Amino acid sequence: MKKIFKDKKFFLTILTLVIPITLQNLISSSLNMVDNLMIGKLGENAIAAVGLVNQYFFIFMLCLSGINAGAGIFMSQFWGRKDILNIRKMLGLDIILSMTASLIFFLLGFIFPETIMKVFTKETVVINLGIQYLRIISITFILTSITQAYSTALRCIGIAKAPMFASLIGVLTNAFLNWVLIFGHFGFPAMGVAGAAIATSIARLVEMIYVVVCAYKSNSVIPSKLKEMIGFNLEFVKVYFKTSSSVIINELVWALGLTAYSIIYAKIGIREVASMQIATTINNMFMVLCIGIATAASIMIGNKIGAGEEDLAIDYAVKLGILAPIVGLISGIALWIASPSIVGVFNINQDTLNITIIVLRIMAIFAPLRFFNVLMIVGVFRGGGDTTYSMLVQLGTVWCFAIPAGYIAAVYFKMPLDKVFLIICLEEVVKVVFEAKRLHSKKWIKNVVENLDSLNMAA
Repeated sequence: MKKIFKDKKFFLTILTLVIPITLQNLISSSLNMVDNLMIGKLGENAIAAVGLVNQYFFIFMLCLSGINAGAGIFMSQFWGRKDILNIRKMLGLDIILSMTASLIFFLLGFIFPETIMKVFTKETVVINLGIQYLRIISITFILTSITQAYSTALRCIGIAKAPMFASLIGVLTNAFLNWVLIFGHFGFPAMGVAGAAIATSIARLVEMIYVVVCAYKSNSVIPSKLKEMIGFNLEFVKVYFKTSSSVIINELVWALGLTAYSIIYAKIGIREVASMQIATTINNMFMVLCIGIATAASIMIGNKIGAGEEDLAIDYAVKLGILAPIVGLISGIALWIASPSIVGVFNINQDTLNITIIVLRIMAIFAPLRFFNVLMIVGVFRGGGDTTYSMLVQLGTVWCFAIPAGYIAAVYFKMPLDKVFLIICLEEVVKVVFEAKRLHSKKWIKNVVENLDSLNMAA
């Protein structure tokens, strides 16, 4: 333990990345919190409707995260050996793939919103509110794909502040426009859920413009001619998918798993859906440091492997594996203590409030394990290029354990939300065994850019 805290270079490196990435995640989570607080004034049906639409958006975001994370593995390792040409090509491929995914999700959300809402609930009021919100917000999928691609590239070359400030500007824009459009100020009519969707859409447009401008003005790596960005050939694409397909599948498996959880909660009742939406939004505020550490770990370890410093990558992984659950324990304690005060801000009845507090405290108990597991899957193994193992662990624990157990508990044994959620959370206990074993084996170290020089990467 003393060795970890004495390594000044390790801490300086991780803090340089963790602080802006964590602040960006905190700001992004704040955007969701602002939405939920303001929409919460409209009642539980509105909360449930927006929450269920956000499940669809969440599936899209995790698909996008898979594409970006796969590109990020390469860009981090490319940056480790200062291969700027291939960073530009990977960014171009990332943008093309992200835009393709966003167009698919946009068209489905815009044309078939009712069908999507009926996947989650049969409540007519919730479906109608959800249709209003989804039709408008679906356009933001395209904007978000561009923002995330450039943000990933900036972070991989060590520029993490620009995406953070973009998120801050987006949140402030969203909060102000929510106040104007949801409740009707400055001569605008009170538009309710539709107003929240318009506000979020404008905020994401502003965020995208800021990130793109910063990407082309803050460095000499990303600015390039279009020919350089699309100068990859089929071999380049094959190399990308060989590593990244597991990441994309992993994110989709997890996203679909979380969607399945939402369906399970909806089987218990709409109150439970609203409760989980509030609890998840609050918990995400406390998990931002976890995601920040994991994202920073992926970049740090990828840089070291790309530079041929594998021993240092292993040293960083072990130190982070000790640090993450400690930070998770501190975050869990904070969440346990703060949950009653935070939940009390929402406009919900006493029963919903009580069950939300219980769910948050279950989340707090599992925080140390979850911090470790996220670090391994999103950080260490992904940065090391070992994507298939993480995918298999995620697939096994979510779909072979958590979902069947949660569904049986909710549908057949008619258990209340807190007990069903506790059973689902036991997935973290199963997962940690596999992750710790893989870390110790060192089989997660895979230099994915080592042999690229032997390929003809030109178009």
